[in-house]
Amino acid sequence: MQEHRQNLIYLTNRVGRQLTRLIAGQLNFEGFQPQSTHLGLLSDLVQSDGLRQQDLAMSTIKDKGTVARALKQLDTAGMITRVIDPDDRRQKRIYLTEKGRCLWACAADAAHLALTCAQQNIPADDLVTCTNVLQQIYHNLHQQLSTPKSINHEPA
Repeated sequence: MQEHRQNLIYLTNRVGRQLTRLIAGQLNFEGFQPQSTHLGLLSDLVQSDGLRQQDLAMSTIKDKGTVARALKQLDTAGMITRVIDPDDRRQKRIYLTEKGRCLWACAADAAHLALTCAQQNIPADDLVTCTNVLQQIYHNLHQQLSTPKSINHEPA
């Protein structure tokens, strides 16, 4: 089963889950225990406040239902606010509150500690190579998903 542990899908998934567990496990912000989806949404809103729900679903690569539930939890906890879009009243723009920005600052500190732990005993050149390879893999997959090609699974 060693081959299974060397599988790129398996390894990237495991590393991502472990980092998320480590970061989330360090956070308990005013009684709110953020999960990975919450952190992804906060990250996007820190970079570009005022996004629409469907923008967040696309950027976090989560389905609309998952994003809707996470936004409701963030809203209930006072981390975000929703404002009707003046250009399209059917849409709402999502903004971080001051409390949400404080949570993000704590999450950023936890992420820094998690990455420091994860990168121990790995040469800097290897980390650069790993990052470059993962960025290229992401780019390749994003391109493929942007121009889907159907695969015929009919028996020959």
